[in-house]
Amino acid sequence: MLYVCYADNAKLAVSGSLDGDVKIWDGISNRCVQTFTRAHDGIPIRSAKFTRNAKYVLTTGTDCSVKLWELSTNRCIVAYTGAGGSGFSDYSAPASFNHNEDYVLLPDDKSGSLCTWASRTGDRKRLLALGHTAPIRDFVHSKTSPAFITCSEDCKARFWYKKL
Repeated sequence: MLYVCYADNAKLAVSGSLDGDVKIWDGISNRCVQTFTRAHDGIPIRSAKFTRNAKYVLTTGTDCSVKLWELSTNRCIVAYTGAGGSGFSDYSAPASFNHNEDYVLLPDDKSGSLCTWASRTGDRKRLLALGHTAPIRDFVHSKTSPAFITCSEDCKARFWYKKL
């Protein structure tokens, strides 16, 4: 297993693995209740996160691809494309929702920018230059305000307060 995250209500957990499978786990019985087999065409999963209502899961592959999965239908409903990532990386930054889940955000190693998409439509929005001089390895967005932190191999962490 490469990544695991609980839903806000702790009734479910999601895990992503090196074999590319994403599994949904019952938080009480610890049993697997759903699997997205080869979710990113067999590419290892970098991160997996629930939406606030725990009806969807956002996954990031180590190839910088990002997908939104609907749990009720067991299918990918949006693939966020055009990040321009630098290819495969075991340490690429995870994608995340912004605080109100209107946008999906992913730092792009190649350009050093933050890629942004409309979460419901997958439409690519503008890039935000992040000012790091090396690849970004972690990215965390606040759940309550338009703030986020980026951490890079340039040994810098940057705090941002930015409405998108």
